[in-house]
Amino acid sequence: MNQPAGSGSGSGDGIHTLKALILIVVVVLIGWVVLHHTTKPHSSASSATSPTTVPTAPTTVPGGATTTTTVALIPPSSIKLQVLNGVGSGQLATEWSNKLKANPGYNTLAPADATATVPASRIYIVTPGYQREADALATTVGLTAAAIVPTAPPPASAPIPSTARTNANLVLVIGPDLAAKA
Repeated sequence: MNQPAGSGSGSGDGIHTLKALILIVVVVLIGWVVLHHTTKPHSSASSATSPTTVPTAPTTVPGGATTTTTVALIPPSSIKLQVLNGVGSGQLATEWSNKLKANPGYNTLAPADATATVPASRIYIVTPGYQREADALATTVGLTAAAIVPTAPPPASAPIPSTARTNANLVLVIGPDLAAKA
């Protein structure tokens, strides 16, 4: 008597199992080749310019090993920088805006006056997450990290016009210390 197909007896089951096993092995091998190929560093890939990077604090992972992650800074050309004259006279905001636009290439907004005179230059972080970029700006203009006001958005008491609060990522208020370097 004939048995219905797929009844579970005969050598056909062994062949199906063998085919399934071979298929699994092939899929695993293809996956390994693809993974190996995409994680290999490409020695021929290089660029004429490299992004500015800043190492972050070392991280300790289980087992006592320490790793350090390097994250690229936002390029100056992508940072909207508002320069304000906090001295009360002269063209300091214009002079500093022109300098910083020329080198290192900040996207400077129209220079303006601060809403009050200031005793010292300050950098305000308007957009949260721009602390490292504020540090880089401080280094560029010759200020210390103490000149950075890290509160983002800046406190209401900051001498920043409302347009700068809505349009800029960072605000540099020029005080007497930078007035001498203009």
